[in-house]
Amino acid sequence: MDASALSLAAAFLIEIQRADDLPTIESLLAAVAHELGFRHYAMIHHDDHRSGSPGLINMNNYAPDYAAEYFGGLYHRDDPVVHACIAANACFTWCEIADLIELGPRHRTFLERGEYYGVTNGITVPAFVLGERSGSCNFCSPRKPGSVRHHLDAVHSIGGFAFSKARRIVNGGRLRQVRVARLRPRWRDCVVLAGQGKSNTDIATILGLTPATVKTYVERACASYEVSNRTQLVLAAVLDGEVGIHEIAPRQHRYLAT
Repeated sequence: MDASALSLAAAFLIEIQRADDLPTIESLLAAVAHELGFRHYAMIHHDDHRSGSPGLINMNNYAPDYAAEYFGGLYHRDDPVVHACIAANACFTWCEIADLIELGPRHRTFLERGEYYGVTNGITVPAFVLGERSGSCNFCSPRKPGSVRHHLDAVHSIGGFAFSKARRIVNGGRLRQVRVARLRPRWRDCVVLAGQGKSNTDIATILGLTPATVKTYVERACASYEVSNRTQLVLAAVLDGEVGIHEIAPRQHRYLAT
């Protein structure tokens, strides 16, 4: 535990409560990242940022080429840091990712691409509110690599309060963002059970439907999220806030993203 980092976090919390717009929050994040010795920060919603939809948080100082690749290519869908957020739902260092999820080939490719742009060795604070898009606050690429763990407690407080304040601003001062559900009730039931590892036949038995109907519901839910399989569907629904982490069996967390 670093006393100076905690003191910096305490000062940050005072300033973040006074912030009344997103540029101020971004300036505070940039300043605290620099003071903690991190080259990069990112506080983002795990969503499609290509169209600049209102209500989405996207603050980062990544290299322009990397940011263009990440957001333009919807890389959040394969980002092991994002997937680890689902498994952890608590502050974690990136060296712990392999303990939280099974790292597949696409995850390793993603991490290698990040290292190419100098995005590595970070701390992430997940942000999940059921019914809203998920997000995270990240600090990475420390100037002193061995210092990351010393800043865990400070980043936990900084990231949590920063995202909470930004959410309130983009929600017009409300605690929650009111959105129309993307999944119909029966589609959602199927997604939750799929997330628990149930087959279409199992889901049909539990819900009193035919396997063909379940297959149709899952396909329509996939189309709604523009994904091609059940694993991607469950991940998308969790990241979108349609399904809560608590509704998926704990044993599934580690394997969902593979």
